[in-house]
Amino acid sequence: MKLYFDIIIITGIFATAVPAIFLLYHRSFSENSLENKFKNTSLILSLVLFIGSMVLIYGSFFEPKLLITNEQEINMEGINNEIEIILIADPQVGPYKQEKYLEKIITRIMELKPDIILIAGDIVNNGIPNKDETVYLDPLKKLPLIAPTYAVHGNHEYGIGSENPEDKKESLSPDVSQTVKIAIENLSIKYLENDLELIEVNSEKFYLFGGDSYWARKLDFSTLNNREEDIPTIALIHNQAAIYEATKHNVDLVLSGHTHGGQIRFPFVGPLGRVDGSTPNELYQGLHQFGSTTLFVSSGVGETGTRARLFNPPEIVLIKIN
Repeated sequence: MKLYFDIIIITGIFATAVPAIFLLYHRSFSENSLENKFKNTSLILSLVLFIGSMVLIYGSFFEPKLLITNEQEINMEGINNEIEIILIADPQVGPYKQEKYLEKIITRIMELKPDIILIAGDIVNNGIPNKDETVYLDPLKKLPLIAPTYAVHGNHEYGIGSENPEDKKESLSPDVSQTVKIAIENLSIKYLENDLELIEVNSEKFYLFGGDSYWARKLDFSTLNNREEDIPTIALIHNQAAIYEATKHNVDLVLSGHTHGGQIRFPFVGPLGRVDGSTPNELYQGLHQFGSTTLFVSSGVGETGTRARLFNPPEIVLIKIN
């Protein structure tokens, strides 16, 4: 799959760069050419083609290697002392992101010194059968040395690439969810599968609910029945589509990823990379309010399918809860 998309990208670069060079060459060295007769038109066309080439090169080989820190402040009733949470969504380790990029993420997190670190699923890409991508995860062992770290499953851990898990056309690879869980737990990161944790940090208490995969039909909120009512709840759930169910369970904040922000985004258009037909464009990234429940969707750090990102660089999110 990586080779397939790389061939498409390289073909696109050649398909735009070569005609641009050809037009400029004829314009300069052939007095009788159409390019020379229509100099302004040929120049504009050449520039458009060159810009296309530059966009393909930047979006495929430069922007995906960036890492920005997105800071979000969220008010939560019941929290008086500030809590700083790092959210990492969709590492998708495999063909595009491996140990070197994880080290980059960890270096940034060490600088930020958060109180807690959350990994919102799709830890591996799981796009190549019989490929053990957990071998790339070793740098993550440094995260628990910075702050308590928790992770949940995404759909890629289950090998599911569609809203309908029975849709074999959209199947990615075998179910590696337990392999990933074991690998992550061996790095001293706590893996939550519909589990509820009572967290105490900075003299504040909150519940952390780690939800299992929504697309895999594994998400179960029943453990939330065990809460004390006056303690706020943060839910770490890979897929933001779970927000509609989360609002029925008195969850204060849902942290998600899943969409990669569309990977490619254009002003006034929004996300081009669609993960499904039911998630509205506005829920592909950012902060949203659903009654008393707040949803934040990260654009994530990894890519799936094509390596491309455009106007939507990889991000880790520093969430400051007050």
